[in-house]
This record gives sequence, C-alpha cells and structure tokens, in this order.
Amino acid sequence: MDVKQLQYFVVSVDMGSFHAAAEALITTQPNVSKIVKSLEEELDMVLLNRNRNGVTITPQGESIYMYAIEVLKNINIINEFKKGQGLEMLSISSVPSDTLSFYLSKFYNDESKKNIQIDFFETNVEEILKRVHSRKSELGFVYISKRSMSAFKQTIKSKGLEYHELAKTPLYLFVGPNSPLYTRESVDKATIKDVKLVQYQEKQYSLYSQLGHIKEDFLYNRDNISVSYTNSDCFLIQLLKNTSCGFIGSSFVNNQYQEYGIKAIPILSYEKSISFGYIHRRRDSLSNLAKSLILYFDNLEIDGK
Repeated sequence: MDVKQLQYFVVSVDMGSFHAAAEALITTQPNVSKIVKSLEEELDMVLLNRNRNGVTITPQGESIYMYAIEVLKNINIINEFKKGQGLEMLSISSVPSDTLSFYLSKFYNDESKKNIQIDFFETNVEEILKRVHSRKSELGFVYISKRSMSAFKQTIKSKGLEYHELAKTPLYLFVGPNSPLYTRESVDKATIKDVKLVQYQEKQYSLYSQLGHIKEDFLYNRDNISVSYTNSDCFLIQLLKNTSCGFIGSSFVNNQYQEYGIKAIPILSYEKSISFGYIHRRRDSLSNLAKSLILYFDNLEIDGK
C-alpha cells in the first residue's frame, strides 16, 4: 500500500467519479481506476461501487476512507514540518479575548525578526484542556473563577496539566452606550438581575457562575434574568455596542473593549476574584518561543498583579 493509492481513493470518493478524480489529479481515468482497484485487491475489499453515474462508497470503504483521510493529513503535516525547519512554532488555545489577541499581535510583531509561526485557536475552557492535553496546543490561556478553581485544579491534574497564574483580575459587567448602567462606576449583584446578558458558551467554567449556582441565586432563576450565549467575540462586541445587553466577564486590563465604546464596570465584592493564567503539559518543557511569550506577559502592566 502506498500514499498514491490512498490519495486516488479519497479523491475518487470526494469527486464521485473516476473521470472527475482524474481531472483533479491531472491524470487519466483508466489510471485512477487501476490504482484504486490495486488498493481494493491489496485489502481484499470492495471500497467503491461502480455505476454509470460514477462511484459510490461501500460500508467497508467508509471505514477505510476515514483512516485514509487521517493518513494523508498527517503526511501533509510532516511535509510542512520538513519545509518549515528553522521555524519557531507556537500553538495557543484561548478563551475568546479581544485583549489577548491584541497583545499576541504585538508580541508577534516584536518577534518578527525571527522566523516564527503562531497558531491561535479560540474556544471554551473545556476544549482548551483537551487541546493542550492532546498536544494540539502548547499553551492554553484561561480565566477561572474562585468558585471553579478547586474543580479546575483537580481536572487538570488528572490530565497531566499545570496551571500558572499571571494575575488576579476583577469581575466586570461590560456594557455599551445604550445601557442605562453605562455611567455607573460600579454595580452589585442585585443591579445585574435587570440586565439582559450575553455570555460565552461554557459548560463548567463560566465566569457568570461566579455570581451563584444554587437554585436560590437569582441569576439562575429564568423568571428574573435573560441570558443569550455565543462563542463569537465579534458578535459579543457588536451586541454590546448596539444594544442594551451586558456581559459578565473579566480582563487582565480594565479597558478591554474601550476602543469600541464599551465600558467595564466592576462588580462589587468580586474584585480580584478571577484568576488569569495559562496551562501547559506538566512533563513537557516549554519551547523558547512559549517562554518568550510568558515573559512578555509578565512584563505587561496587568491589572491585579
């Protein structure tokens, strides 16, 4: 079995016929048919049903197709790695954060004299843990509330991960100019019950849950508060800019969305109640580029240091 056999099989499935696959592969239809047939004979399986309209995949072919996709993808990654020797690479996962994205871009610009590549992926905390655990990301940046910290530490320990805090940050209510609370210098829990909220989609580590998670807490009474969810920082910003919605969250600088006219109002009794930091694999040494990034964040004027 060779790579060409897998490639011709996958392209034939994707294109739906040997003729279309031949055009995509810049070869002839008989050649595609011959190579796919040789794969079937080697595996002693019928992978494709042939008919006048093209080809359709068999149940056995479905299983082989999934494995073939993974093989071809990994071969491509290895080839890209060969091309990129000499590149310093850093893969990062993070909760959605306009501020973090801003400082990463500045870090990238500062490091532009070097041959570097940064891969950045935004998602929720649960997915960040999975990505760092499975080595898809070297670093994962998260905000964790005081209430969630114990469970969080137990979870990362079981996955062979470590957490390093960079700062203690406040819990804020973010609102735009259309909010009646826009001029307030601070708010309390009771005030927030009248605000229509939009929050990031988190199952276990939502900062919103810092305000209470027992049935008596008003924030979990659907009759008292309205909450919408998103995984898009851009959509969140537009809602805050153009509606009276609010967002309960944190930031390692207090002017995260200031350029959009969005104000961060501290929530009383929750000053420095959120931990901002990064996770990485416990047994793995950080790359030089990861160390440089951590040092860069350490040197920033972060609120709550």
